[in-house]
Amino acid sequence: MTNLIGYAIAALHQGFEIFPVQPNEKTPHKLYPDKPYTIRWSEETTRSLDQVIKIWSWSPAANIGVACKPSGLLVVDCDVAKASGQLKDTAYAELHEKLGPLVDGHDVLREVCSRHDGDWDELNDTYRVCTRNYGLHLYFRWPPGVQASQASLVKGVLDIRCNGGERGGYVLGAGSIVGSGTYIAENAAPIREAPRWLVELCREQPRPPKPVFAQPRRTGGISGLVDTVATAPDGNLSNALFWAARAACSDGIPIEEAIDELGAAYVTAHGRGGHRQAEASVRSAYRNQQRKEGL
Repeated sequence: MTNLIGYAIAALHQGFEIFPVQPNEKTPHKLYPDKPYTIRWSEETTRSLDQVIKIWSWSPAANIGVACKPSGLLVVDCDVAKASGQLKDTAYAELHEKLGPLVDGHDVLREVCSRHDGDWDELNDTYRVCTRNYGLHLYFRWPPGVQASQASLVKGVLDIRCNGGERGGYVLGAGSIVGSGTYIAENAAPIREAPRWLVELCREQPRPPKPVFAQPRRTGGISGLVDTVATAPDGNLSNALFWAARAACSDGIPIEEAIDELGAAYVTAHGRGGHRQAEASVRSAYRNQQRKEGL
């Protein structure tokens, strides 16, 4: 039986926080010393040599999970091409004209680097691990305090593992075995700081603030409510319609009048779904308001 304890200890010496992965698989270990259940890997990472010796003595063939978030890592996962024309619907579709129907993630990364004025030789001058299917993991140090995105750089061929989300991501470390393939360290280079352009590309982008819908004063009739819908800010047209319909119900305006007048304003403002959606929203708003008022 393969004993991977030496690889686990080597991962510790590189400063990685690790955890055991099910032998011959990519999923966290189904058992654990003193814990007969599938572990929550993010709660079981360790840098303790004593703990690593205990775990891998108990399960010598366990693969090595490298937890990127506590290890301060960004790992760029360059996958092999899985299908012909895989880049067709991406910003890198033109690579098929240059490189053919099958384009590997490492070739896509070269183009990404070029488009962002990066240094290709510098980017590759870092610790690298060849995956079991001849893909490639490039390891970088991630700057503290910067939140990474969970999104792929290029879907299907170029992924990242970092500190995104609640737990971050993980990769299998060198020495791990899945099927007939082994994860092999391509070099013993130190792990380079992630280039600034790569950090900017991989960091979580701030979400645009949602428009604030301010409820205007009622005018005592339908006209002011129609104006509310017709002048609703982008992204809040549906909210404006629903609020105006509730106000119309509260003011005693007949529902059919509200459907006609507010629906027309909604359609004029290019509301999604047109008059049919507007009618459904008005009727829903009336039911909501009637329940609130006990009618």
